Amino acid sequence: MIVETRILTPADQPQWREIRLEALERFPEAFLTTADEQRRRAASDDRAQLAQGRWRGLFHGQDLIGIGALIPMAYAAAAHRFEIGALYVSEVHWGTDAAQSFLNALEAEARQKGALQLELSVAANNPRAIRFYERNGFERMGIQPRAIIVDGVGQDDFFYVKMLDR
Repeated sequence: MIVETRILTPADQPQWREIRLEALERFPEAFLTTADEQRRRAASDDRAQLAQGRWRGLFHGQDLIGIGALIPMAYAAAAHRFEIGALYVSEVHWGTDAAQSFLNALEAEARQKGALQLELSVAANNPRAIRFYERNGFERMGIQPRAIIVDGVGQDDFFYVKMLDR
């Protein structure tokens, strides 16, 4: 499968919103935003968020099939750190190399921008994502208890780091 990763723009908002809602509905415990919160957001708010340049999209042709954020740390002393956030590939592309291609592209971009490490959080009850990140050289560094509470139940997150200079 030939895919392309690029920075999302406000013009991508309709496709971004569609796949974002798919992710939030399918895995409510894996994201900070709920599907209801996303539905209540105005399209203009989505476009403003996309205009910040943090969101990346994975495209198969003209179709957006994956989304994720690549977030540099805001402080000079932490400029070597980038966070990967809210990574999701549409279910119809599970079992393909789409997620791997997307992660590779995000890592390559972070390296190109001078990152020495990538960081991310994964829901502790998401073994598929945990295996994926560990297979890609991310190491578990800690746990954030009750990172979110869904339906009154606390969900832990694991904190992962991949050192890019090793």
